[in-house]
Amino acid sequence: MDKVEKMDKFFVASQWLIRFVWANIIWMFLTVLGLGIFGFMPATAALFTVTRKWSQKDIDIAIWPTAWKAYKKAFFETNIAGLCFAAVLVFLYIDLRIVFATMNGLLSTALYFFLFFLVAMTLLALVNYFSVYAHFIYPLRGYIIQSFLLAFTSWKTSLLLIAGFGVAVYLIAQVPALILFISGVLPAYWVMKVNLIRFQKMQAKMSVQIE
Repeated sequence: MDKVEKMDKFFVASQWLIRFVWANIIWMFLTVLGLGIFGFMPATAALFTVTRKWSQKDIDIAIWPTAWKAYKKAFFETNIAGLCFAAVLVFLYIDLRIVFATMNGLLSTALYFFLFFLVAMTLLALVNYFSVYAHFIYPLRGYIIQSFLLAFTSWKTSLLLIAGFGVAVYLIAQVPALILFISGVLPAYWVMKVNLIRFQKMQAKMSVQIE
């Protein structure tokens, strides 16, 4: 590898690092702008809008205008969806407490693991929600339903997502300072890249069925 090629690769890597850091800072700023609890959902939807562009090779987009436009558009709808996911998780948590407090034996153990499984699938559906929202145009209910369908039917995709999150958590655990720079954008980019492949397959099948 000659010196020019090394410099080219270094330049590309540095450009991607700048993109990641800037997008992550914007994501954190928009989350805080919505007072945290109301900012997380639209800020994350905006982040996925940016990473979707990158995944489609549109790497030279203006990150702030793209994210800000998506944030404003998504603010109310994504917060309503967030309340729906929160309601499901609270319901499952209450069920877990009831099972833990009132039941014993094999049946209680089976129910306990089943409810934990549903919690995990709900969290996975929440992760899927952002990529579905960034890529498709559905009514509110359609986004949520499609997110759960992806979680329960695309096991290979789900395992890839979990593996990617595991790598991100490991990196941040090793270097906690990375929270400021890649805590949101790295998982978002991975989820969008993985799910985009699934989406393209889905759209190809739909096109064949229409024909």
